[in-house]
This record gives sequence, structure tokens and C-alpha cells, in this order.
Amino acid sequence: MLVIFLIVLVTLLAVLAATQLICARIDVRKFPAAGDIVKIDSGTMHVRRMGERGPAVVLESGIAASSLNWCRLQPELAQFTTAYSYDRAGFGWSTTNDPTCSLKKITSDLHSLLHAMNVPRPYILVGHSFGGYITRAYAHRYPDELAGLVLVDPLTPEEWITPTPEQLWLLRRGIWFARIGGALATFGFVRGPLWLMQRGNREAPRKMLGTFGPKAVETVSRIVREVTKLPPDVLRVIRALWSQPKFYWTMSRYLKSIPSCARELQDARLPYDLPVTVLSGGHQPDQRLREHAQIAAQSSAGKHVIADQSAHWVHLDQPELVSQAVREIALSLTEKTMAG
Repeated sequence: MLVIFLIVLVTLLAVLAATQLICARIDVRKFPAAGDIVKIDSGTMHVRRMGERGPAVVLESGIAASSLNWCRLQPELAQFTTAYSYDRAGFGWSTTNDPTCSLKKITSDLHSLLHAMNVPRPYILVGHSFGGYITRAYAHRYPDELAGLVLVDPLTPEEWITPTPEQLWLLRRGIWFARIGGALATFGFVRGPLWLMQRGNREAPRKMLGTFGPKAVETVSRIVREVTKLPPDVLRVIRALWSQPKFYWTMSRYLKSIPSCARELQDARLPYDLPVTVLSGGHQPDQRLREHAQIAAQSSAGKHVIADQSAHWVHLDQPELVSQAVREIALSLTEKTMAG
């Protein structure tokens, strides 16, 4: 009986895996890359360009987000800049032959991408959350290429250099959950709940998540609340991308790297004359607000703004604040160019 059971189980899993592959191929045809695919040494990068005027603005997403994260803000920035959003290696439509996850590798990838596309310098970098680590590291490595930074509710090194036992537990849970998601997505078990959520049925997926504990339900519900601020057509694409195993394997690597990335950034200071605006979500505790203010204080043209009507995704809750910060740096660059 055991042998028969194992044969049936293996057969069922094989059928499910094959079905997932077929659905993934259908998704590839149904949701092609919105931008260009650019080859660099470590793989291929998907980048979307909007606008034909002003300085180049490069949008760096949060830890598990893609270029889709900027779908509301990028068209607005494109009215007075040339705005670029892209997918980091392993996310969205980007691929990689090097799974290393470090700030050195990520900034090298971005540097290679911008040079391969001949993006005119100097750039304005906009980084959300973990993207704040990346943009600050880029400014430290390539200061002559930048016109300014806008940090949108960024992570700070102090937050993760020496994680508390509670933070380590949260990271381990997140990594474990992501790896389980990768395994389940291989056999199509993620696709169904995501489809139900897209259709507005959140109760069934919530019950399924309940098997992983209340913390999983709370975390995923928070992410879903933020993501559902995006347009319905974008949510359909996100559903397709989140149905792929590679999304979860990549996310697990990024989560694991947070403390080491914080240590990489620990001693990296911003150029004193580089304009920097830090936007803090109104939900942040006093300690994070002080750290955000200290980042802005590294610059002679630093500004710290509290987005009191926003949670972590300020660019979705109060996009006008991000747009204004970019506009101010762009105007400053124009004035400097005309004067010089």
C-alpha cells in the first residue's frame, strides 16, 4: 500500500508541476515585459523608460518589489524627467547567473545597466525601503555619477547591523516562509490563492495562511493591503510574477542578506555636497526618525520630511511628496548647469 501511495503522490506532484509550467508559459505570453531587456555580465535586466526631458531619474524598489512598484509615480516623474524603473536580478522579468546578494553586487549590476543603456549622467536616484541601502551604497561607490538622492522611508544600517533576538526570529521566519512559498509555487499551490485574492476573495487564502500561524497571516495581509493600492491591471501582472517559484527563492536570499548589507553600508557616508531628501513614513518610531534625520544631515543640502499621511509605501500614499523632492533636485541641477 505504501508503494502505491508513493507512486500516486509522485504522479500527482508531477502533474501539478507540469500544470504550473504550462500556466507560467501562458503568463509569459499574456504578460510580456513592459520595457526593454538589457544584457549585462551577470544576466539580463528589465528596465522601463518613460519621459524625454530633464535629468535621468532611476527608481530603486523595496526588498521584494519590482518596477511595477513605481507604476503610479513614474508617469508623473516622466512629465519633467526621464524616469527609469527596473527589476533587480531575480525579480520581475530580470534574470541572473550569479545569485550573490550583496550591496557591492547589486550596485555593480545597476552601474552596468545604466552604462549599457548610455543613460546620461548625472542621475537622481530614488530608493524605497531596502532600495535606500542600494542608492546610498551607489552614492558611496560612484559619487561623480549622481545629482541627488531621494530616500523613501529607507531602512537604516542601525536597524539591522546587530539584530535583536526578535529581529533574527522574524528574519528566519521570513526566509523559511519564502522558501516554503518557492516549493509550493513549483507545484502551483500558490497560484490558486493569489487568483482568489485578485478576484476579491481574501477569506480562503487567509485560512490557508493560517496553517503557518497568525504572524504569517498578519505579515501577508499587510503586504496585500499595500499592493492592492496599485491599479487592477498591474495586480494581474503581479499575481503572475508571484506565482513563479523564482520570486520566492530570490526573496529568501534578499531577506537573508539584510544584516550583511547593513554592515556593508555601516561606514559609507554620503558626499557632503550631494542633495539628499529623506521621506519618513508617519508610522515610524522616534528612533527611526532620528536615524532618517541623521542621514539627511550628512548633506549640506539635506532635507528630512515626515509624510504624516503615509505608511511605509510613501510613494503610493503621498506620491506628490516624492515627486516634489525629485523636482527640487532637478531644478537645482538645472540652475547649477546654467550657472556653470
